[in-house]
Amino acid sequence: MNLSRYLSNKLIKNKQEGSARPVLIIAQISIAISIIAMLISFSIIRGFKTEIKNKVVGFNGHLQVANYGSIVDALSTAPISYPREDVESIKSIKEVIAVAPVIEKPAILHEKDLIEGIVFKGINKNYPLDFFNKNLIKGRLPNLDTTITEVCISENIAQKYKLDIDSAVRLYFFKEGQYTPRGRKLKVVGIYNTGLQDYDNHYILGNIKIPQQLDGWGDSLVGAYEIFLSNIEYIDFVKPMILQHLDYDVQLIDIREKESRFFSWLEMLNSNVIVIYILMAIVAFINIIGILLILILEKIKFIGLMKTLGMTNKKISSVFLWLTMRYIIYSLLIGNIITIVIIVMQNLWHIIPLNEAMYYMSYVPMQLGIDYFIFANLAIIILGLLGIIIPRLVIKQISPAEAVRAE
Repeated sequence: MNLSRYLSNKLIKNKQEGSARPVLIIAQISIAISIIAMLISFSIIRGFKTEIKNKVVGFNGHLQVANYGSIVDALSTAPISYPREDVESIKSIKEVIAVAPVIEKPAILHEKDLIEGIVFKGINKNYPLDFFNKNLIKGRLPNLDTTITEVCISENIAQKYKLDIDSAVRLYFFKEGQYTPRGRKLKVVGIYNTGLQDYDNHYILGNIKIPQQLDGWGDSLVGAYEIFLSNIEYIDFVKPMILQHLDYDVQLIDIREKESRFFSWLEMLNSNVIVIYILMAIVAFINIIGILLILILEKIKFIGLMKTLGMTNKKISSVFLWLTMRYIIYSLLIGNIITIVIIVMQNLWHIIPLNEAMYYMSYVPMQLGIDYFIFANLAIIILGLLGIIIPRLVIKQISPAEAVRAE
C-alpha cells in the first residue's frame, strides 16, 4: 500500500481530531450542501427544458413542411397537396417517428354571450396522440375515423365557457374572400390541460375534415405536415436529410425558430445555473482548504515527527490530501444520496409547487441525469486536488524541532 495512504488510514482510525471535530463536521456539511445545490440546479433546469420542449413539440412537431406562401409566425393559409411522395419518403429516415398532415384555422368561439378567437387544429388518424393522451384530464380524444363533429378543448376554455363533456360548442370559421362566417355546432368529448397557457387558451383539437370541407379543399389539400422525431436533439442532424427528400416548392420550418420565444427563454436559464455552480464551487473550495488547514494544525506533532524521520514535504502533503479526500468523498456520498431522494420524491409526489400560469408547470420538474452527476462530483474532487496547494505552503514552513515540542 502507498505510504501516504497508509498513514492517512492510521490517522483516520485514531480519530484524534479533538476540538476540531465539530469544525470538520460543519465543513463536510457545507461541501454536501454545495453538491446538493449544484445537482438540484442541474436537475431543475434539465427538467424545465425537457418538459417545455415536449409541450411545444407536442403541439407543433419538431419540424414542419409548409408552402412558401405560409408565414412562419402565422397560421398557414396556402395549402399543399396530400399525400405527397416527397413527404411520404421522409418516413424512411430512422429518426423520424411520424409525419402527419394538419390544418390550423382561426375561428370564433361563441358561447354563453362570450366571444373569443381560437385556433382550430385539424388532424387525422395518422397524427401521434401520445402528448394529448398524456395531458387529457377528462373524457377522450375525438374519434377521427367515424365522425367529424367531436372536439377536444382545454381546461382553460372549458372553465371560461362553463363547458363539460358532451357540451355543445359553436365555432364560426371565416373563409378568405367571404365576409359571412360559417358556423359549426360541435360536441366536446375531451378536456386537456398542458399548462402551456399560450396554447391552452386558444387551441381546440378536432378532425381535419372540418376545415377541409369549409375551405372546399376536399381530401387532397392540407395546411402543412408536422414531422415528429425520436429526440429533439436530432433536429440539426435530420434536417439536411429531410431537405434532400423534399421538392423545391415547399419549405422546412424548424420548431426552434417558429417558437423561438420559448427556446430563447430556456437558454437564458442556463446562465442562472452557471452562476449557482460557480458560487457553490467557491464555497466547496473554501471548505476543502479549511479542512486541510484544520487537519494540519491538529497534526503539527505528526508533521514534525515525519520530517524528523526524513519524509519530504510532498509526501506529507499527500498524507493530508488522502485524509481530506476521505472527508470529501463522504460528503459527496451523502450529498448525492440526499439529491436522488429529493428528485425521486419530487417526481413522485410533486412536493414543490409552481404557479402554472407563470412557469407553464404546476410543479418543479426535476430530471435525473448521470452526466451532470458525474460532472459535478468530478468538479468537487478536482477542487480537492487543487486545494492542497495552499496547505502545502503551510507544511513547508513547519520546523521539525518546534513541531515535535508543540503540545
